[in-house]
Amino acid sequence: MNTPRAAAWGLVALAGAAAATAVAAPLYAHPGGPALAADLDHPLVLCGLAVLALAGAALLRSRRPRLRRAAGAGLALAVVLAGLAVPAYGVVTDPQPLLEWDVPAPDGSARRLVVEQTSALTDPVWRIHVDAGTFPTARRWPVAAYRPDPEFDFTKGVLEAYWPDPDHVRIIDLDHGHHDLRIAADGRPLDRLDW
Repeated sequence: MNTPRAAAWGLVALAGAAAATAVAAPLYAHPGGPALAADLDHPLVLCGLAVLALAGAALLRSRRPRLRRAAGAGLALAVVLAGLAVPAYGVVTDPQPLLEWDVPAPDGSARRLVVEQTSALTDPVWRIHVDAGTFPTARRWPVAAYRPDPEFDFTKGVLEAYWPDPDHVRIIDLDHGHHDLRIAADGRPLDRLDW
């Protein structure tokens, strides 16, 4: 089998998968939706990956020198722009929030209490959710989110998070307030946390 041809078809498949994921992830990123869809909901990154993969495929498949040169130049430009855009994208959108807590349910069920905080460099947000199930079919149930006000109100946020029993989660905020929330067996929160 011709290696450049197989690699080109692999890159086309990668581009298609990235584009499909960029379209599908926002549609499924809702309460009770797949946790994987919520984690992959970054359309700019996925579309950039699709463009790079298609340019690489065109570079590998073409027998025309001018098209190969144009695809090579486009691919080199895209790699340079992506290299410059990645830090800016990371600061603006914080695609990898800090994982503060990831606590399994005490009854051994496949439920996890997860607390994340996005970067304090931009607009910090505390996100609390329960992931029910195992990878890749886990479902995500948002419990609460808190965005401090522009004057940097650091009195709200999460100091500690845990399961006191299999039916409740306890959130202790930065001003030492205790919030006990009921959680259903499927991971769905039965109470709201209003900060």
